[in-house]
Amino acid sequence: MGLKFVKAGHYNSKNAVKNSFFESYLDTSDEWIVQRTGIETRYWEDSDVKDMSVESVKKLNLTSGEIEKVKVIIVATLSQDYIMPSISSIIQREFQFGEDVFALDINMACTGFVGGAIVAHQMLREGEYALIVGAEKLSKLVDKGDRSTVMLFGDGAGAVLFEKNLKPFYYDNGTMGSDDLKLLRGDDEKIYMHGQNIYKFALDIVPKSLKNILEKSSTKPEEIDYFVLHQANLRIIKAVSKKIGGLEKYYTNLQRYGNTSSASVPICLGEMYEKEMFREGQKMLLFGFGGGLTFAGAIVDV
Repeated sequence: MGLKFVKAGHYNSKNAVKNSFFESYLDTSDEWIVQRTGIETRYWEDSDVKDMSVESVKKLNLTSGEIEKVKVIIVATLSQDYIMPSISSIIQREFQFGEDVFALDINMACTGFVGGAIVAHQMLREGEYALIVGAEKLSKLVDKGDRSTVMLFGDGAGAVLFEKNLKPFYYDNGTMGSDDLKLLRGDDEKIYMHGQNIYKFALDIVPKSLKNILEKSSTKPEEIDYFVLHQANLRIIKAVSKKIGGLEKYYTNLQRYGNTSSASVPICLGEMYEKEMFREGQKMLLFGFGGGLTFAGAIVDV
């Protein structure tokens, strides 16, 4: 059985931070940032991850019938303020989902949203729904004086409703244990990233895993309508598309949002849904990769 995309929503922050902000106090430039990453702006949010998660679900405008069908709620985040209760259980109460809902938060860093969708698929019966949310407030975790990371990360949230259908489900996932991307708890919580190693990991594993999914499903790249990858770096996405094909099918918004970790893929889907880009019968290949180092990808029907 497979997963079918139903609808998506994303939280729109108002606090845009342009590259010129970093020019004001760091030895960097807008040109250098855009050339290295493709990022032109990002959002640093005042509200917390819980509030952004709830707001993104509100954008779905769920009907009573859709609420009744939801049996799994997963919130993917590495930056939550709430340790307990889980954000997913707060969402369950806020939107009055049934008591039979299985609600949990997961931390797979940038892989979290797609990983959450794969986990949810295993728990659903045909016709049941899963609500998967990715939400991050990374602005509170970056070292504002670190030129190599501070301009990369942004805040945001996206929520997606999936239905389990009778079609085959093709996915791939894995873990290559590494602390090249890490965040330690304590008084000085800051994201540490060995950028060169992460870049090499992405250029190696992402095209390999995408090809594996396509081969498992006997699907040609041209039969995929949209590739929606984690929005880490525009150079990575372009390099992957050269190996797989179809650059025009790779939806990107990191120019405006930066790297929002587990929120990046659902924010993309929320924008695409808002733009009415989806048509019945389309196929999407969703892919996340990041801290762990982990990766996960899946083909989803529209």
